[in-house]
Amino acid sequence: MLVNRDEIMASNIPEIRLSVALVTRNRPESLKRCLESWRSQTVSPFEIVVSDDSDPTYASQIRELAQQFGCLYTPGPRRGLYANRNHASLICSGTHILSADDDHTHPQDYVEKILEVVASDAKRVWIFTERNPSYPDTSLICPPELHRSGGGCMPKDPSNCAAIADGSSVYPRQIFDQGLRYDETYPFGNMFYLWGQVLVKEGWRISFSDATFVWHNVANGGREFDQNWLKHQIECNMYVLFVHAWWVNPSIINTVWAFIYLLKQMLFKVSVIGYEVKVRLGINDGLRLLIQAWSSRHQYYA
Repeated sequence: MLVNRDEIMASNIPEIRLSVALVTRNRPESLKRCLESWRSQTVSPFEIVVSDDSDPTYASQIRELAQQFGCLYTPGPRRGLYANRNHASLICSGTHILSADDDHTHPQDYVEKILEVVASDAKRVWIFTERNPSYPDTSLICPPELHRSGGGCMPKDPSNCAAIADGSSVYPRQIFDQGLRYDETYPFGNMFYLWGQVLVKEGWRISFSDATFVWHNVANGGREFDQNWLKHQIECNMYVLFVHAWWVNPSIINTVWAFIYLLKQMLFKVSVIGYEVKVRLGINDGLRLLIQAWSSRHQYYA
């Protein structure tokens, strides 16, 4: 009896069950638009988990939306974005976990394209970029990885890098099964840069694909003028540098550069992308992040 070669190949490919780990907080209108996009896909994901960090004022509305669109609703831990990402990912039951944000929408074949990419190598972390609806024709380029300044830089090799697309990355669930987690020390900021470095250190290959993308419907809500938010974000970014320099990729050179950039943040008013104001870190801010970074050793040498 002759057996079709394609059937043999297909039988050797493990089934991919794509779970969507969608985090949300206080944005029911944005979430509704997002879920409408998910439920308009040519291929449906295995499941959508909505992890809700909303205040009580919004929580019941978010729950109703999740139920309306056939999602699994779970209250979030309310300890910040990265604690919520961990929580959502751990609830997922699929073979692969796709990070997702409530201010994203998607091309209709988004899931279909992702499944095709993941099937080419199901043991990698796959990252996808974003487009702003105001600039729909921008090129699809690899997200940045950690730069010594605490910001991002383009990877030398997008097919083997440390970049993370915070709201559009696919992780084999073994990553979370082996105990790896986003660092939850700060509620927001560039913690995803640190996450990418940790995954590479643990032997996971991260690859960028331009097969698809997400639409990022940016809505800052006035945060671009909030100096306190900016100061917290810069403090977090400096924390990332020191954890990387001391525990993830320890070296004297990395440590020297981390102190140079911390000194810059303390001497001069600076800003980051997305803000229209500038701030300077104080001595207490610097000491706090250094203590936090030094105390984080147990997370990376458990």
